[in-house]
Amino acid sequence: MADAGPVSIDVAPKAGQLVQHEGKTYRTVKEGLAYILIPPNAKTSQDPKVNSKNAKESVSEVHQNVFYNPIQQFNRDLSVLAIKAFGEDFCLKQNSRRQQQKQKNDGRNERRKDRKVGRNDLKRKLEEDGTEHKVVKIRRLDNGKIMDETNGNAYDAAKQIDLPHSEVDQDGITTADATPIVENLKAKEAPQPPWKPRFRILDALSATGLRALRYAQEIPFATAIIANDMDQGATKSIELNVKHNGLESMIVPNTGNAIGHMYHVAYPPHDSHGPQHVSAKYDVIDLDPYGTAAPFIDAALQALNDGGLLCVTCTDSGVFASCGYSEKTFALYGGMPAKGAHSHETGLRLILNSIATSAAKIGLAIEPLLSLSIDFYVRVFVRVRKSPAEVKFYPGKTMLTYECDHGCGAWHTQSFGRNSLQQGKNNTSFFKHPIAQGPSVDRLCEHCGSKMHVAGPMWAGPLHNGAFISRILEAVDCADGDVYYTKPRLEGMLDTALEELAVNEVVLPKTQKDNLIPKLAPEVKDNAPFFFIPSVLSKVMRCSAPAEAFIKGALRHAGYKVARSHCKPGSIKTNAPWPAIWHIMREWIRQKAPIKEGALREGMPGYRIMQAAAPPQELTTNEDHSGGEKSSDGTPEVVTELQAAQEPHKEPHKDPSRFKVVFDEALGRDKPGKKKLVRYQENPRENWGPMSRAKGSG
Repeated sequence: MADAGPVSIDVAPKAGQLVQHEGKTYRTVKEGLAYILIPPNAKTSQDPKVNSKNAKESVSEVHQNVFYNPIQQFNRDLSVLAIKAFGEDFCLKQNSRRQQQKQKNDGRNERRKDRKVGRNDLKRKLEEDGTEHKVVKIRRLDNGKIMDETNGNAYDAAKQIDLPHSEVDQDGITTADATPIVENLKAKEAPQPPWKPRFRILDALSATGLRALRYAQEIPFATAIIANDMDQGATKSIELNVKHNGLESMIVPNTGNAIGHMYHVAYPPHDSHGPQHVSAKYDVIDLDPYGTAAPFIDAALQALNDGGLLCVTCTDSGVFASCGYSEKTFALYGGMPAKGAHSHETGLRLILNSIATSAAKIGLAIEPLLSLSIDFYVRVFVRVRKSPAEVKFYPGKTMLTYECDHGCGAWHTQSFGRNSLQQGKNNTSFFKHPIAQGPSVDRLCEHCGSKMHVAGPMWAGPLHNGAFISRILEAVDCADGDVYYTKPRLEGMLDTALEELAVNEVVLPKTQKDNLIPKLAPEVKDNAPFFFIPSVLSKVMRCSAPAEAFIKGALRHAGYKVARSHCKPGSIKTNAPWPAIWHIMREWIRQKAPIKEGALREGMPGYRIMQAAAPPQELTTNEDHSGGEKSSDGTPEVVTELQAAQEPHKEPHKDPSRFKVVFDEALGRDKPGKKKLVRYQENPRENWGPMSRAKGSG
């Protein structure tokens, strides 16, 4: 309680309580199941319009020495649930491998037991013969039997299989009693703790240690968590928070450079190897820097165990999602950014491609499980496995895009390679990876004649794994809203991300018996990258913006797949080509929203797009549609909900600019779910965004 006096750090933590330790007073902040200590008057928000260099220091607020931004609770809530979902699958695989190894060992032990039984049979026969010699001399006969030279008796060699070398020397001398190895019954009977798979997590840039604290408190199968920071003041803060939460046995604070620490884990000193050496690599590495994570990617990939999870946050959206510093984008992420409404999804793909490129150099294949653009940053969860064979598919999953960023906003993709399925002998199949043919477009836009600009190279594969998102959604549904404060937004954004996958053709994953999160086939591409926003297209055409449901209905009526994007409200992802999209916009103007004469002048992008319109009498359809009212020129008007229900879905028209457009609002409406979702959260308070970098300890 805020009004109560300061308490000792050993007192059970509570939100809002004051804690006094070593002459300093702290305020307790709760997030999830963890508690951290911050100065009572530390800044937790910042007005971006205020110049921090010239602004006067507030008497009531001071700069942070250790960075803490409460706005990123969504990031941390998501990370806990994502790592938990991944860890359940990861530990299940470890248990499965252990069971397989146990069965293998049991079979080996059975064979050893049979050999021991054979030695015991020999012992009994010697005792029955009255042999009391301590040492006998034996010889193998040509017929396969063993003869005791002390009495001339021969024994069946099948009962004397593989005598240990420690009991038979080169001359065939062995002990007469052939005593089997005595097992330590007391040690065998001693209770052994149940085996638990290792699950090690590295919080590489920990600051206050809040992430590490939450992972320790909320992920029950985590066995060790390293909270690293190169600032000694941050490490002291971590130690203080760990002690306050009573997690000294679980969390190990570490002061060091994150890159150096990860390389040291990946390549330990030679004198540390030996029979008792245990790899210190991590199963999960979380990179949440202030700015870009690019410098840490290579070290993190090499410090991960096979099949591990890499969690990456990049907050430099002014670099990866803007053309203002394209040279910086190329330096950090190895590609050029895009300009337009879809720039943040382009940024996601640039970051994923930089991870894939670094991984490919050392034979690692990546699989994005979840990739989100959130507020002012992006967050990606990538599964990494050792697979040089899958790396061969990367040219076909890497692309350039040609952007009409100064004209109509259309884009075209260009892959670097092709993943071509070939038929082999005996009904077998294999892939070839030839170079793709190019260029895919002219240097001027085919729709409006404006200049095209290059963006990329970037990731052309899927952004998400549907099974992984479904696992997180199951956990969110059961989560406590008091612990996961951002639960409504989690449900909305994850559900939207899952819907994005519906635009692509259904691809069955390579399922395995013990996989909760099956991996996608390595040849899978995202056939509908990026999205468009109807209101942006209406600016090009100088017309009133159509409702989202009208455009979706027209696309679905024409046989195309449609979904929304998690990146921006009002966005539409579709597998329809740009000629079909512009054809629908032209029909929108002709049927529903005529523009004023002179609104489009020669030389404007929209003018040339309108010139490509086909006469209404030339428009065709794959099927004859009945039941809908016709306009004076024979074009179907907006159909009613009853008529829409009778309309069958069709395959896309062969000519994407010559089909009849029906603005079916009922078909365009997305089916309502069981509950209302917060898909695009509005900023809950002012100054919702990044904060200044912490001052540090010195």
